[in-house]
Amino acid sequence: HGKTVYSIDVGFAGGWEFLEETVAWFSRNMPSVKTVLRHKKGIMFVDEPETWEEIKQKGDAVIFGVGG
Repeated sequence: HGKTVYSIDVGFAGGWEFLEETVAWFSRNMPSVKTVLRHKKGIMFVDEPETWEEIKQKGDAVIFGVGG
């Protein structure tokens, strides 16, 4: 409770929709958890140090989502 969970979509088909559902689940079942939903800026194979640093600084967990 009171934590922040980042959900990061890497661009696979269906991934965004899956992560939207996880965010909705947290909203319904754990409303004290803050969620941050976002698309990865680049392609899935390219590192994003600024994103990972933000998560380290502001987040408590990350769901790195793929679809398929």
